Amino acid sequence: MAQSTQAAYRKPRASSPVPGREGLFANSSVREFPLGFKVQDVDGGVYRYVKAGEALARGQVVTATALAAWDSTIVIDGAVTAGDTVIHVDTNTSVITADQFAGYWIGQAPAAGPLGALHKIKSHPAIGAASEMDVQLDPSTPAAEAIADGVALLIFHPFVVELCDATTETIRGVVVNTIDSGYYGFIQTGGFVPSVLCGHSSSAAVVLDEYLTPLATPAGSVQGAAGNTEADIMEASASRLIALEAVAANIVCHIPAYFIGEV
Repeated sequence: MAQSTQAAYRKPRASSPVPGREGLFANSSVREFPLGFKVQDVDGGVYRYVKAGEALARGQVVTATALAAWDSTIVIDGAVTAGDTVIHVDTNTSVITADQFAGYWIGQAPAAGPLGALHKIKSHPAIGAASEMDVQLDPSTPAAEAIADGVALLIFHPFVVELCDATTETIRGVVVNTIDSGYYGFIQTGGFVPSVLCGHSSSAAVVLDEYLTPLATPAGSVQGAAGNTEADIMEASASRLIALEAVAANIVCHIPAYFIGEV
């Protein structure tokens, strides 16, 4: 059985059991655990619960989805004073269920001030399209900075993930099993990884016990460290994923690997 590293669960299902080994292969339209929920199996593998920003397949490497506009531009309705714990927003374009974005981080674009800090959402009500709502901020994080009326809000969660598709991206984890776009499941972030998608027709060779780095194409695949410039070396050394098998250049396959440390 997988063991929980968290003493308690939070929304949406406080009574959800810790997943067994088979639970790590989840592909669910319903969120069963908080995003980022962490479990460890008897082999020392570490896993995190995520939402897929696009379709994901076993062995692919993922990174966090970038900070982006909230629901096609939700904006501040009434200026926010520094220290406020509730902010009022409107102009959402779709239906939002109660606490759908609880645990996400919101803020304004970086600006002189300094401005641009993110604030964690504790709760919000359900609303229909083109409605408005009060958003309660999590008191465990700093209170809101000043935000002017009409400012568009950005939203982010470190465990909403997408495929790595650039050599400079950070590998957040490896997909355990198929997760459909918009669905929930687990990625592996620590320990021995039995299957990592590797290679392309123009990929660099993989060297045993050396770093794996993302490929730009195909997205979600890895290669060995490419090039010997300072930038190439820095990119490779930023990776926590280490090859357990050597592979020649330009070969498409799955290989075992392991993570240095865990997140």
